[in-house]
Amino acid sequence: MNELKLEINTTFYCVVGAFVIALLALAGLFTELNLSFLATMQITIASVVSIAFAINFLLSMAGHKRVTLCNQGLSFFSMTGRQRYIPAENIQSIEFVNYIGLTMTQVKTNNGIIKLLAFRVRKEQQQRLKNLGYLA
Repeated sequence: MNELKLEINTTFYCVVGAFVIALLALAGLFTELNLSFLATMQITIASVVSIAFAINFLLSMAGHKRVTLCNQGLSFFSMTGRQRYIPAENIQSIEFVNYIGLTMTQVKTNNGIIKLLAFRVRKEQQQRLKNLGYLA
């Protein structure tokens, strides 16, 4: 079986880190303006996002979370942490969309679109995807 494991999208984690830092900076500004409720909400959101993505990043680095494409189908983890499998017959196409420097992999299936942010495909892997028949 031909397997292709997608690599970790470090740009995605950098963007999330910048978002968390911006939230914390705004929270500091709101604290100085005596808007403590907004500051508390922003610190809470920044804390939850940073903890969730730190755990996700560590699990991805350790290999516990990964996205694998093969000639049998697609295996990935959902946002809730459940491992999902999409058979190759249900995959219509794979596209790479670029939003403000952040590359997102979109897998179009019969049931909808799966968007993969935390994982990306290298240039060499795109050739293997062509060989597997996912790219035209």
